[in-house]
Amino acid sequence: MTSVVISKIISLQSSFTVSENEISQFVINNTDFVITNTITNLAKAIGTSEASINRFCKKVGYKGFNNFKIALAQSTSNNTREIQNYLNKDTNIIESVSLDYRQLINNTSAMLNEEALIKSANLIKEANNIHIISLINTSFVANEFAFKLSLIGLNVKSHTDILDIHLCTSNISSKDLLIVIVPTLLCKDIYPALIASKERGAKIISITSNDSPKLNDIVDVKLITADKIIAANSLSLSNSLMTLFTIDLIYSLLLRDNKSLRQCKMSSDTIVSTHQTIDRYLIDF
Repeated sequence: MTSVVISKIISLQSSFTVSENEISQFVINNTDFVITNTITNLAKAIGTSEASINRFCKKVGYKGFNNFKIALAQSTSNNTREIQNYLNKDTNIIESVSLDYRQLINNTSAMLNEEALIKSANLIKEANNIHIISLINTSFVANEFAFKLSLIGLNVKSHTDILDIHLCTSNISSKDLLIVIVPTLLCKDIYPALIASKERGAKIISITSNDSPKLNDIVDVKLITADKIIAANSLSLSNSLMTLFTIDLIYSLLLRDNKSLRQCKMSSDTIVSTHQTIDRYLIDF
């Protein structure tokens, strides 16, 4: 299990320079040393400059090394207590995997902020059309979010086929919203779609487990989730639960702040429930 600060570092790894990657690897593998030493000692141990370490800390989201070290110490302390509680009792696979998921949700919660979630909800409400694009292992999450938004009367469509994605983004309008749900935006089928949508004036929300400051000018709202790589059972877990958690947060805000959307949701739930109910005479025998 990994602390929130380490989760944030992992989410940014694809955007690090060679020097920043060396610092990140040292921090991930030598957390106690970082917490108990000065920036001068850390620079000597890594073989880099103090200025490089400060730049690294700012890139990860802290004002400087001291703020970074305090946050790392606090998150590591909280994580250590949970691990100790875990080790103090006999555990089975249910407890092991559930602990992994709790850690992932806790880290995702710490990496998200309510302001970004509120902005996402507002963009969804204001959009004429909502297009949700995704690929392969996250495509069912896109379909789930599209279904949830359709239940409250919004004009939404999910796109999980590469050709469909490119057709959608080449015809999107400035009054539309694009929601991108993928592990990373820096892939050959997604990045061109982002550029095409931005050039046409569409608003963009991304939900990913990999961050990159290079995308700040392209994406209107970035929502970063914790990656399953931090978990003890990472090979068997899915990142999709963190994505579903994030879209449920946005959905909760939509329903909390709008009475008409709540009414629409309840009406839709009634229709869905009725449709799924089988007449008793069909099973009586």
